[in-house]
Order: sequence, then structure tokens, then C-alpha cells
Amino acid sequence: MVEQLGRSGIEVVDVYASYDNHLALESVSFSLNSPFYSLLLGPNGAGKTTLIKVLVGLLKPLKGRVSVYGFNPLTEKNSLSKLVGYLPQPGTSRPSSFIKIRDLVAMGYLSTKRPPRFVSDEVEKVVSDSLRAVGLEDLADRYLNSLSSGELHRAIIASTIARSPRLLLLDEPLASLDFNSKCELAELLLKLHRDRGVDIIMSTHEITHCAYFNPVVILINRKVLAYGSMREVLTVDNLRKAYPSITEVSGLTILAEDHAVKR
Repeated sequence: MVEQLGRSGIEVVDVYASYDNHLALESVSFSLNSPFYSLLLGPNGAGKTTLIKVLVGLLKPLKGRVSVYGFNPLTEKNSLSKLVGYLPQPGTSRPSSFIKIRDLVAMGYLSTKRPPRFVSDEVEKVVSDSLRAVGLEDLADRYLNSLSSGELHRAIIASTIARSPRLLLLDEPLASLDFNSKCELAELLLKLHRDRGVDIIMSTHEITHCAYFNPVVILINRKVLAYGSMREVLTVDNLRKAYPSITEVSGLTILAEDHAVKR
């Protein structure tokens, strides 16, 4: 599988990584062949954020090999940055509240250009196309501080897709959103995947809002416990391995919002 993927996908082979002096990933291996829409699923502290930082080149593994479309995220970061759009956890990095949506998206596009940078007709077209893709074309002149959490998520995604990334890496994008906003954002990402051919890797605690998309699920709790289709991965036995607290009542399996524990 690893040799077949080449530049067409993602390869993670026997990766160990630490974060805040704690071993966060242990012998993590998986591969994804483009096109893919994939979810990193696991409890708090399972290593999802650490894994995303390894993929984007923000964290050096202690051991192992990582390839993203044939590039090493650490040694070929500049080349890979042209292909990858990274959205960290909501609240960890927030653009200035006192700029308009259209300006945020224009800055996203112009970040790929050499100086001098100015808003030309070409830039305006990219901004319009990006806002239309996320359903914000009617809010282009709204300031960021006037947006709901869901609208702000969409604006940030628009600024990222303006750069035409091949891959979107999203860390807990559904966090802090209400139920309807979660559904809308999950559907938006699926639309970008289908209509624009953007590969998606999204970390999440929950899968309900993406279930009918049939994503590739990577179930993780420091180690990759299973990955594949939802039907293959989301078995009671696998979930019991991933989640430290799991309850079965009258045929129902209930997952508690717990932190991971070392096994």
C-alpha cells in the first residue's frame, strides 16, 4: 500500500510523537489514497491534534516516516504549504475582528503571491468564488466581530480555499457550534470535497453529523486502533478500546466525553 500511494496520498508509518513532554502518539500507521474524506475520531487526549501537527509539519516526530503527497512535512514545508490548508482548533488562532469577510478572503489568496500585492479584478473573482462556495456571498462586507461562530468558521474556510489547497486539515472544527451549525459545516466540507476535489482530514469527538457521508474513519487513542469505512471501524469492540468510558444499556452503546487513558 505504501509504495502504491506515492504522491497520490498520505502515508504515516510507525510514527511516535510527544507533546508537552508526554508521549502522544505510539506506533501510528495508516495510509489514505486521494480522493479522501477522513475523520480522526477519539476522546480528548487521544493524540488527534498532535497527529495533525505532524502532518502539517509543525511537530517533529520522535520516530517514523510521514509523507503527504510525496512531500516530507518537515524538510519540504514550503512545497507542501502550497497544497495544504490548515485550520487549528477554534479559538487558538483568530483573525482580527475588525476586518471584513471579503478582506480576510483576499488576504488568504494574496498570501500565495509575491509582492507587490494588491486587490485586482482577478483577486475579486477569487474572493467571490470562495465566498459563494461557503455560502457567504451576501455577507462579504460584514465585519468578523459581527458573525456567529458558524459564519466565522465559514469565513476562515473561504480564506483557506481561496488558495486552492489540495488538502484541508481541520482540528475540531465542529467544537463550540450548535447542532444545526455542525450539520451545515459538515455538509459544506463534503461539498468542497465533491465539487472541488479537496481532500479532507478532520479531527472530531463526534461523528453523528458526518455519518451519512460514509467517511474513512481513523479511530485513535494514542495508537491507531482501526481505520476504514464506518461499518468496519465503529464496532462496539473497537469503541471499547478507544474510549475509557463506554456504557451499554438496553442495546444502546453510549460514549462518555472522557479523556484518553494510557493502555
